[in-house]
Amino acid sequence: MISRSTVRWMLILGVAGLAAACGVGKSTLGDDPATESQASTITWSDGQPAVSISCKTPGGCQARAVAVCNATRGNYTVLKMENMPTRGDMSELRGPASVVIRCSS
Repeated sequence: MISRSTVRWMLILGVAGLAAACGVGKSTLGDDPATESQASTITWSDGQPAVSISCKTPGGCQARAVAVCNATRGNYTVLKMENMPTRGDMSELRGPASVVIRCSS
């Protein structure tokens, strides 16, 4: 029989692990191991700055975009996306993805 103390510690460790796994991405540019993404500033075709994000999974790109645009409450405009899911094809297996965004207010 498992004691209450053991169950309590298992619950605490489970919640801590879940919180770490669902954490917000890094808001600064560069490498982010939590979202498995790389973000850098580029100049878009209109001459304005934008943020290019490459990631191993599409969910990592989205989490990183929200984190990078934290100053605008996570609002951003997508300028270009590659290998990102759209409505109707979410069930397809995908590889590395990339997105170019611009934070918007």
